Amino acid sequence: MEHKGPRIVGIIVLVLMGLFIAIVAAINIYVNTTYATFYDQAEKQFEIPGINSGFIPQDLDYLDSEDIWFFSGYMNDGSPSPLYKRTNNTANDAANGTTNDVTNNPTNNAETNTTESAYTVTKIQLANPDGTPYTDHGSAITTTDQYAFLAAEQSYLVFDTNALAAAQEGDTVVALDRINLDFSPAFMNIENDALYLGVFYHPGDYETPAAMHITTPDGTENPAVMYSYPQDTTQPYGFARIPAAVYSIPGMIQGTCQTESGEIVLSQSFGANSSHLYVYSQDNLVQTGTYLADGVDVALYCLDNTSLTDDLLAPPMLEGIESEDGQVYVTDEAASNKYLFGKLYGAGHVYSLTL
Repeated sequence: MEHKGPRIVGIIVLVLMGLFIAIVAAINIYVNTTYATFYDQAEKQFEIPGINSGFIPQDLDYLDSEDIWFFSGYMNDGSPSPLYKRTNNTANDAANGTTNDVTNNPTNNAETNTTESAYTVTKIQLANPDGTPYTDHGSAITTTDQYAFLAAEQSYLVFDTNALAAAQEGDTVVALDRINLDFSPAFMNIENDALYLGVFYHPGDYETPAAMHITTPDGTENPAVMYSYPQDTTQPYGFARIPAAVYSIPGMIQGTCQTESGEIVLSQSFGANSSHLYVYSQDNLVQTGTYLADGVDVALYCLDNTSLTDDLLAPPMLEGIESEDGQVYVTDEAASNKYLFGKLYGAGHVYSLTL
């Protein structure tokens, strides 16, 4: 008597494989069509460190003096939040790193360029000033040649940049200090000699104080703010403790940077919804009043349609952004092991754009 069981199993396996291939193809068609403008402008640079090892990236920062990319975030298993660094090696150090090809197609089907230098990826453990492990969200990282600033609950931590740059795999770097705030920074960046820290809003689960809900000149309501702390060499770590200006911003903002011409860029995302890269002209900004920050009334500016110059639709789950050498670099968490779906269309890479 013929055994039909193995044949049936084989047919089922083939059907499931075919269904999976069809789903992946459909997702890629959808992604490439929906976000065609983004991918036309974007160039894939390199894979986000740790993206396939349980790391959920939240921000990136480039340290020009050492040719290092830092990535902050948290771990899917709840273990302490690390800092990944991606260091470009000299020719003599190439044997200690690995190489990675660059493609310009989000589905990895294009021809590859082989011009990328060898690099080393290092996972660093972080500790609070008291030596306890850093377990916050890792929502933001930004650096000067001397100090690195990492977002924490109601504060940010200060690290020695050289210590982070020199740290080896598995090393723990202890923060020098904690700067307390009356808000938890969801994103931060240093641009044009100012430290920017911003607040995240999403209705229901990430609410903001009533004072942050501001009606802008075009009549819309912005539910969050971004603070600008000017450079001040008389202060510890190089920046003032009281902001010089506050910007009223939309909700769900994950990152900020500025273009070479000084335009403000905001990345917006939440869940599996489409992301946006908003670009605002500072030439069109007019002070619309004052905002009480740290007990001081400071200049208030509103980012709305009156200063908006571009709104670029982008794939889901964009996170922090960074400006470097005329380009805006973006990171995302969709391909992390927590969310997975981004792996189906080649997410999980840093992209650069000219905005």
